Amino acid sequence: MENWDDLRFAVALARYGSMSKAARHLRTNTATVSRRIRRLNEAANAVLFRKSASEWELTSEGRRLFEMAASFSDELQTFNAATANAQQSHQIIRVSGLEFLINEVLSKTLPDFCEQHPNVTLELSANNKKVSLAYGEADIALRLTRPTEGRLVARRIANIRMGVFATSDTKSQDWIGLPFDLDWTPEMKNGLSYFNCEPTLRLASFRSIYCAMRETGRPGILPEIMMQTTNDLMPLQPQREMRLRELWLLFHESRKEDAVLRSTTKWLEESFATIGC
Repeated sequence: MENWDDLRFAVALARYGSMSKAARHLRTNTATVSRRIRRLNEAANAVLFRKSASEWELTSEGRRLFEMAASFSDELQTFNAATANAQQSHQIIRVSGLEFLINEVLSKTLPDFCEQHPNVTLELSANNKKVSLAYGEADIALRLTRPTEGRLVARRIANIRMGVFATSDTKSQDWIGLPFDLDWTPEMKNGLSYFNCEPTLRLASFRSIYCAMRETGRPGILPEIMMQTTNDLMPLQPQREMRLRELWLLFHESRKEDAVLRSTTKWLEESFATIGC
């Protein structure tokens, strides 16, 4: 196999299962991904992927190649991190987490981070999607569920209380919740139990729920920490009846020796230690 760069395309297709998703991650197009995979098949004299109903899946031969290539990718990340640390070069650290975690907590401690890390660019990405830490979509992820996949280092850094709240001018029994596909979450189960009916408005983020509460006068479900940054929220249930969500900090184990990443995780832990849950 003469062109090792083709392995990047095999790893991306194996991890994303889709030519288009692999192409977006690699910042190329599906035709290039297809061509590189075809070239790998020819070099290996084997079929490495087969198309199923919904995605591309590795064959047994492809699985062996993927495991070698993925291991090489992880080791390369470790080497790059160690080299960057040794040279004290400028680094970019990308942290992925839910919007309310960034808005309500991390935004307040950004001055501390900037003072401690003058040579680091911090990118805070507010989204709900599950990013791949192994393939560099983010360096650190903050999740409300404990991970079960991959070679990840996971630390529980806080408990987040979720409750039923109202604004000072609430005048309705209809309530506001999250989308249908999140009815399984403890906070939605709490709201469904408290109101004993379906929400009449469903919005994708807690900040959107809060804004809608102010505009409509309806109660809704929110993290308790949002009370720290607003002056018109009141709980409709005592703390003992609120639901706790565990907040997990995750990074790939290949990054354990990255000094800047370790320092960033310390800042994150200290930031969430201030919420008192």
